[in-house]
Amino acid sequence: MMISERILIFAAIQLLLLNWTWAQEQQAVKTEIVKLKEGYTIMRDGQPYFIRGAGGTSNMEKLKAYGGNSIRTWSPQNGTEILNKAQQLGLTVTLGLDVKTERHGFDYNDEVAVARQLEYLRTVVGQYKDHPALLTWGIGNELNLHYSNPKVWDAVNAIAKMIREIDPNHLITTMLAGVNQKEIDYIKEKCPELDLIAVQVYGGLAAVPQQLRRAGWDKPYIVTEWGPTGHWESIQTPWGAAIEESSHEKATVYKNRYETSVGKDKNCLGSYVFLWGQKQERTPTWYGLFTEAGEENEVVDVMQFLWSGQWPANKAPRLDSLILDNRKAKDFIYLQPGRDYPLEVFVSDPDGDQLQTRWELLHESTDLKEGGDREERPDSLGGHIKKQSRQRAILTSPLQEGAYRIFVYTSDGHNNVATANIPFYVTGDTTKTKALVFRFSDSPVWFDEFNDKGLPDKTKWSYDVGSLHNGWGNNELQYYMDASLKNSIMENGVLKIRAIKESREGKAYTSARLVSKNKGDFTYGRFEVRAKLPKGRGTWPAVWMLPTDCTYGGWPNSGEIDIIEHVGYDQDMVHISTHSKAYNHGINTQKTGNKRVLGTTDNFHLYRVDWTPSYIKGFVDNVEIFHFDNEHKSFSEWPFDQKFHLLINLAVGGNWGGKEGVDDSVFPATFEIDYVRVYELLR
Repeated sequence: MMISERILIFAAIQLLLLNWTWAQEQQAVKTEIVKLKEGYTIMRDGQPYFIRGAGGTSNMEKLKAYGGNSIRTWSPQNGTEILNKAQQLGLTVTLGLDVKTERHGFDYNDEVAVARQLEYLRTVVGQYKDHPALLTWGIGNELNLHYSNPKVWDAVNAIAKMIREIDPNHLITTMLAGVNQKEIDYIKEKCPELDLIAVQVYGGLAAVPQQLRRAGWDKPYIVTEWGPTGHWESIQTPWGAAIEESSHEKATVYKNRYETSVGKDKNCLGSYVFLWGQKQERTPTWYGLFTEAGEENEVVDVMQFLWSGQWPANKAPRLDSLILDNRKAKDFIYLQPGRDYPLEVFVSDPDGDQLQTRWELLHESTDLKEGGDREERPDSLGGHIKKQSRQRAILTSPLQEGAYRIFVYTSDGHNNVATANIPFYVTGDTTKTKALVFRFSDSPVWFDEFNDKGLPDKTKWSYDVGSLHNGWGNNELQYYMDASLKNSIMENGVLKIRAIKESREGKAYTSARLVSKNKGDFTYGRFEVRAKLPKGRGTWPAVWMLPTDCTYGGWPNSGEIDIIEHVGYDQDMVHISTHSKAYNHGINTQKTGNKRVLGTTDNFHLYRVDWTPSYIKGFVDNVEIFHFDNEHKSFSEWPFDQKFHLLINLAVGGNWGGKEGVDDSVFPATFEIDYVRVYELLR
């Protein structure tokens, strides 16, 4: 044997010995969940442990210094390096396991592929199961996003069972996009090997405890992603750009949402804020708590306070507003090409630090992905901004028509920064650039969150009673009850309207119809309803508006606005409509928008109408599906210049709802409303 071969063999033996020694030194820390008198807790090495974590593996030293104790990954890539560093810092790790998703083409009917995936994950678990920094195994990421095959949950349970067989020391979970009844039911039925669930929620974080209980989940959970209002939840401009919160607005909602959910619910075992780093997702600043230069925004200050109870010695600047051409982002700004427009940022520093401001102009991003998939950052456009002072600049709009976004970064010299941006559209069409822009109040002027128990608030709602006008003019089959807890009740933070199969006054069903007439009457505004629709053929739920004084006569002359309407035989199709003398369903000329929305009966969705003197627009989950312009002819086309009030009801059968009959097996049927909010038209 040659000397070089002996050296190689000796080196290989030494490496095996080193790996064996390292493996012997690894000792898993026992982690389990214990039920308490109220709620649950994690016990790690015999001590209570609450997760104060963040998603991402950068800036781990800062996370530790600011009071965090755990990080979360989306895959086991570089697992040894990450776990070792976490151990050195005294942090734990929720380690993500790569599980294929249906939206990326994986077929959970392919038993061979599913088995191959299981065996791959077995090697991963075996590699890291004894590391002392390991806290939790995370099976996949948002496997319920755009999926249809429930066999994925069988695969999740098989993975969890495999993990438990070779690693009895750590927690096992799977990460869900949102809180949805369907997935909760599947997991309760198909995934008994999970220790807890993990949910990922943004704008709706504060409602998570109620949503989970409403869905029947009374076991422990963690929140593995939460952060700003998501781009899919935000107001969209007419050209499809999402409006992002400023760093100060984000800091406010992070604190408020955390304190009313993660920090309060005894079944919540902690969370991982998103994102402890920086990434391009719609914009370079939307989700990251750090900029590309590594600067920390105001949300980092908030997280230090939430984790440690102490604010930092030096805080980030506070940005109150950003103005372009004397308008804010919600004004939907159109600019003419090649023109100069003023920019101004209103920002202060709580420590009196000297501030520096930089501006950046980008094309609006067109590389739009879902589920956090990697996006390309748009190129920066130079030569369009002339700085005038620390807070002011002049923007020369690009010559090319299209969508753009202007960013501002104000830093304090201590690695802290405030950020904001405004999307705008450049066009030579003066009808757009000179169009009247309408704004609505930031806070509702009338609302009902339905957070009490019992009958609805009588200061806001009355009841339509009986079965007038031949089934309310539609040959409906229900009798509307007056203040009946069986038919209208607030519980678990929602209003429930129930249609019941029972006889009353010659009608085969009972239900309820709430009206805000003379208690909530409005001319113009933004109307939001978050609701989950009932299942089954023959149901006909609606939230709509009728004129309070019928200035132009009876229906349809004085108009009708339908915020959400649905018929059970077409389960996932939702409708937003208006009716008037010239345009109504009686003569088949009504103005209607509709959209097929998956899960309308399993999940809550946001339905919205913006009513102005110039138009009525309808939205589902902030995506516009309906637009009706004021033609400025007569009341026959546009009677929408008078006071209207709200109605909430669940009808049975009728000309439309009963078009394909009524399935009595679906009763009692329940229409759930999370909230109703009305915002004032400002301009």
